[in-house]
Amino acid sequence: MERTGAASVLLVAKDQLAHATVALWRTRVVLIFTFGMPLVWLILVGLLAGNDAVGEDGLRVMQFAAPTAIAMGTFFATMPPVAISVAEAREKRVLKRVRGTPLPAWCYFFGQIGASFVFATASLVVTLLVSVTLYGVRLQQGTLVATTVTLLVGLVSFSALGLAIGCLSRSAAIAEAAAIGAAVVLSFISGLFLMGAALPPWLDRVASAFPLKPYASLLQDQFNPFLQDSWDPAALAVLGAWGLLGAIVSLRAFRWDVSRPHATSRHVPAVPGRKQPARWAPAIVTRRPSPISLISQQTTASLRVVWRRPGEIFFSLAMPIALFALLVTTQGNGALPNGQPVSLSTAASMVTWGAGVAAFMNLAESVARARDTRVLKRVRGTPLPAQAYLAGKALASLALVLILLLGILTLAAVAYGLRISVAGLALGLVVVLVGTGSLAACGFLLAAVVPTARAVGAVGLLLLFLLSFFSDVFVTAGPDWMGTVGAFFPLKHLQNGLATAWHSDGADVPWLNIVVLTLWGVIAAGLAVRLFRWEPAA
Repeated sequence: MERTGAASVLLVAKDQLAHATVALWRTRVVLIFTFGMPLVWLILVGLLAGNDAVGEDGLRVMQFAAPTAIAMGTFFATMPPVAISVAEAREKRVLKRVRGTPLPAWCYFFGQIGASFVFATASLVVTLLVSVTLYGVRLQQGTLVATTVTLLVGLVSFSALGLAIGCLSRSAAIAEAAAIGAAVVLSFISGLFLMGAALPPWLDRVASAFPLKPYASLLQDQFNPFLQDSWDPAALAVLGAWGLLGAIVSLRAFRWDVSRPHATSRHVPAVPGRKQPARWAPAIVTRRPSPISLISQQTTASLRVVWRRPGEIFFSLAMPIALFALLVTTQGNGALPNGQPVSLSTAASMVTWGAGVAAFMNLAESVARARDTRVLKRVRGTPLPAQAYLAGKALASLALVLILLLGILTLAAVAYGLRISVAGLALGLVVVLVGTGSLAACGFLLAAVVPTARAVGAVGLLLLFLLSFFSDVFVTAGPDWMGTVGAFFPLKHLQNGLATAWHSDGADVPWLNIVVLTLWGVIAAGLAVRLFRWEPAA
């Protein structure tokens, strides 16, 4: 009987693992981060750095880039998915219902963490196949045991940290923002996204205290055939310590159900003989609000929604400002070959990235989410013009971009001594307005052609990330053909237009950039009007 009971529990655990794996497979955000991000990065490094031989035995340059892509894929496959899935299950009261079923609690968590292991393993296999097949990367026989141990310790630690983030987060939105935000920040300070640049020594020491830097460094050493020792007990100890910390926090912070706030008001019964206060009666408004008033109200409402979503604030404001400081600090505030200060070019790049996040990716996801929840359908049945609703969302995105612009230029002036003429500031503002409008039109088009909000977010992030490398946002010295490809898209013209406007005294108007941005806006808006759907796909 005991064997039968044990076998039955193992069967339930296996079924839960299969269910969680299928659920993750349907989450396109996980697919993008787990497979798309590392493969895009690997291919871009191959394009930028080439794959020349670095030794007489035919060893290739990409031998040293492949482990970074592996670290990226396995890391993003574990920490964010576990955090998001646990917080979402608690918010939707799945955990509460699980507790009332015969399913053991450990089976549920085994399924969630096991599914992330499945995706991490799949990402590892796919990245290795691409690396070995396309770039001639060699697996080191002598370090296979050390690599296996590093991968296992890393995956366990990242899963435990993801579980801790999910347990601490009060909602799925906060968990998503915290997990993905922490993953992106750790990737940058750990040097995973930097190509051909070195971090400052102090920042490298800070990154070494977190788990991702030791994990990536271990894998890089274990793929390096010139190193004899593939074991680093100190780095493994850091990884293990973070995993233990994550497990302890998870056990202490875990809740089966959403905590309910205590009521702060109570009903006061009427007292006989006491005169009750008259209720306030709203005045009946017979005058129809003006279009400007309606758009203003919708903009304010959209901004309120944005401020309640920490993920959007992080990616559209905090992350670009932090990246600006990191990149300028990493590269030094010298002059580029074209004479532009590094701080000026980087400021233009980060404003462009933030505009892409706010006006393209987040705007498209917000509109698609409103369609999925049938908000758009209900809007069409009210006196509110649909154009006012959509214009409010676009203007809210523009407001975020303007806040980002002010923040980055203020930081650049105070910390790095960047000075821009009044004419340059005015001309740059024109470029920002045209560019943000163009990206907003592209965001509406993305929402029109992609079926669901989750898919919109994933596709938008991948497109934005990929085009940024072709548009002088993250790379300023790529091959000529990359610049030619980027010249067909609006991101490059927004970045170049801002850099030109700020670097001149107002005499050099970036007419070509403004014209291209305008054309993109007009064409994308026209297509969005024709293809837009007000109801979710059947």
